[in-house]
Amino acid sequence: MKILKNAYVFSFNKDNHFGRYSILINENRITDMAETGALGQEKLNKWIQQYENRADIVDCSRKLVMPPVVNSCVKSEGSPIQYLLKHRHYENPEGDLCTDLIFNYLYQELPGDDTIADLQSIYNYSFNKLLKSGITMFNEFSLRKDINHFQPVSNALKQTSQNASICYSIAQDISTIRNFKFLNPSFYLTQENLLTVYDISNISELKSNYVSRLYLEVATNKEITEKFRVNFHKSIIALLDEFGLLDETTSLINPIYLSYDDLKIITDKRANIIVCPRDLASFSNKYFPIDDYISHGIRFSLGTGWLGEDIFKDVRLFRNKYKELNLSSTELLNAITRFPYEKYFGGDTFDNAYTIDVNKKADFIFIDLSDIRFQLFPENSEYENICNFLIDNLTAGHISDVIINGEFKVREKKLIDTDEAQIIDSINETRDKLYSIGKYETLKSRMERKTMERSLLPGSINAARAEDEIQFSNKEEDKKELKEEFRIKTKFPVTKHKQPSRSQRSLFEEIEQANIMECDEYKEAPELNLLVTEFFDSRSVEEDIVQVKAVDETILKSLGAEKKPDKPKPSNVESKVELPKDVKLKFGD
Repeated sequence: MKILKNAYVFSFNKDNHFGRYSILINENRITDMAETGALGQEKLNKWIQQYENRADIVDCSRKLVMPPVVNSCVKSEGSPIQYLLKHRHYENPEGDLCTDLIFNYLYQELPGDDTIADLQSIYNYSFNKLLKSGITMFNEFSLRKDINHFQPVSNALKQTSQNASICYSIAQDISTIRNFKFLNPSFYLTQENLLTVYDISNISELKSNYVSRLYLEVATNKEITEKFRVNFHKSIIALLDEFGLLDETTSLINPIYLSYDDLKIITDKRANIIVCPRDLASFSNKYFPIDDYISHGIRFSLGTGWLGEDIFKDVRLFRNKYKELNLSSTELLNAITRFPYEKYFGGDTFDNAYTIDVNKKADFIFIDLSDIRFQLFPENSEYENICNFLIDNLTAGHISDVIINGEFKVREKKLIDTDEAQIIDSINETRDKLYSIGKYETLKSRMERKTMERSLLPGSINAARAEDEIQFSNKEEDKKELKEEFRIKTKFPVTKHKQPSRSQRSLFEEIEQANIMECDEYKEAPELNLLVTEFFDSRSVEEDIVQVKAVDETILKSLGAEKKPDKPKPSNVESKVELPKDVKLKFGD
């Protein structure tokens, strides 16, 4: 039995009551509630007097109490390698070598004891992390093709007492449903490019007899979506609708490439949308059309997916990304509380499903208001103001306590039933092992080496080198060639006298600049004319043509003209040429 004194209670009831209450918990139910005031204080004193010897009395005067948070999409298998997963992209589903090696190890069909231990470490870490974040209900998604992860999941949930639905992509049989019914198995459909009509028939039979919910992570890759439409002559949504697989128990995860016909089908069948804001921000460059879904009346919930660390930060990321939609804080808060609870965990009617009230289950979380950096004055606040405050400021670090079924699972930010230090040591060992299996250090050093090559060496040398290693040569010829590559290419002007032609007079018989000395490679490059005509000096095309013709005619006349004979020198002009002494002139010379 527990008595919570003077807590700020955010009830989530039909009237959205908010105020100070004292709560009496007996076993896993709320037995009574006393509002602040004279009558409420009298009732509280009566509880303390009656149950003082066997009740746990908790002062909650600086705590805000509300129902727990629901995470619509969790992918725990990516929690130790979230940094590596940021390299993936919806448009490039192949990923990279490092993550492929790690997933091949985790998803092997016949895992050994080491793999089972690693899976246990991953789920213990992920579920306890969610618990300390105030999340007591969530959908866990796995890409496994077997049920070898069921036992580690079961063991982790026994410690945390959370309510989870395990969604995976193989055909569940009767024995699986019977032995692991408490895990709420659901079918998880992805990679529609590998889907056949036979597979869809099996899923249809499975949904009719064994599983209650279907999750579709489709229409995330444009090429695959278009290829499916060409092969089947219809979209994946239209095909699933023909087999009766779309209804209010069907949810689509981050569907990016849906047509308006698809939206109409989803709207008519009352299917749901799960949005993982952090995954969309990292895995896709395309605008996510959440405004189309909202305008069609499709309800949505939020999840952390592969990359999300804090559900409250992801809510703010989603709000800021689509701020032009002016989504209210109440809508956003409902997307991680009331709506996913009713859709995925069998809530009652809308009025009393997700609430803190008498005769309801004692499941709620405590928000610490004692920090000076996180102050709220709720006595003066309305319901909308409380929603605004939580959406604007709340983080997982502000969750101080968690009660599930009337029992504390987190108290004063410490896990009750689990050694947190042991969980941290275990997941660190698993993370180091996974990075070693994925050859992370080797691949990272290789990428750094290639980056260094590209930045230091010219393109021609870098292209000729092998991708795996850098080879250096000590030959003098190679050194000489390397120097030639870095030689500065410039122009050295020199002058020379151009010899005139014997047959005719050259028009350019003058001192002029010689041709520029260039290497063979440089000569092949086109020369640029640096003479630019100013706009205000430009003339019409007709004037230019007339002038060019006139110049051409002048040049042709000049070149075709015969050379005029030199005028004879006067006979009376005496020459002053000196002759050698032994030379005698003859008549006629």
